[in-house]
Amino acid sequence: MRSQFWAFVEACDETRTRREVKDLLAHNLRALGFESYALATHAPRCDLRSLCVLVCNWRPEAIEHLFALRFDGAPNPIFRHVEQTPAPLYWSAPGWRAGLECDQRLWLERFCTLAGPEGVTQAVRSNVACGSCTLVGEGPFDPEIVRAGMRIGNYAFHQVQFLQRPDISEADRLTTREHEFLYRAALHGERPSEVARRLGVKVSTVRTLRQKAYGRLDVTSPEEAVWRMIETGQLFRSGRTGKPRSR
Repeated sequence: MRSQFWAFVEACDETRTRREVKDLLAHNLRALGFESYALATHAPRCDLRSLCVLVCNWRPEAIEHLFALRFDGAPNPIFRHVEQTPAPLYWSAPGWRAGLECDQRLWLERFCTLAGPEGVTQAVRSNVACGSCTLVGEGPFDPEIVRAGMRIGNYAFHQVQFLQRPDISEADRLTTREHEFLYRAALHGERPSEVARRLGVKVSTVRTLRQKAYGRLDVTSPEEAVWRMIETGQLFRSGRTGKPRSR
């Protein structure tokens, strides 16, 4: 199982489109005995911008039902429970189902009908958004096969995120100074006064450049700025030097 996973990793690193990842994922999961699969982010699609990861071979009705309801502002019961345990979560297991509300049980029963009577789901955690890899097959699954399937799903999830980073123009890239200010705030939790003291500049300079960076990223808060930097691949890359070339 381990060698099969690493063979998938090497092949996945050569993919250039989400379609290629999907085809590769389908081939490897079929080899493990899984008939259907879904990789889906937990967050609402409208909040994910270009990083909405959704790769599946389920019927459209099942995917629509997966995102159809949010219970009191929380994700569906499957997404919520996979975030609470690192172990696989079997839909048919009585333990976690006993704690569901009536409307959640009805939702789950309908979902199982659409997606398949037996299945397993596992959280995929990342610094961008949470997601789930859900596998359906003939079950019961061998634990080692489940772990291999989940590891393959996790890697595919992150590869799709990587491939979906949007291209940005040079003018929209942060400058070296803007990036440094936001990076220190995001990674080290430093306030503008701390950034200014460490870099030997005025606090007003930090605040002014931070506002320019917010405008360049099209955000209004530090949280949104971090998200957008991750989304555009700028968080861990130094900013540009000089002015952008004129077109």
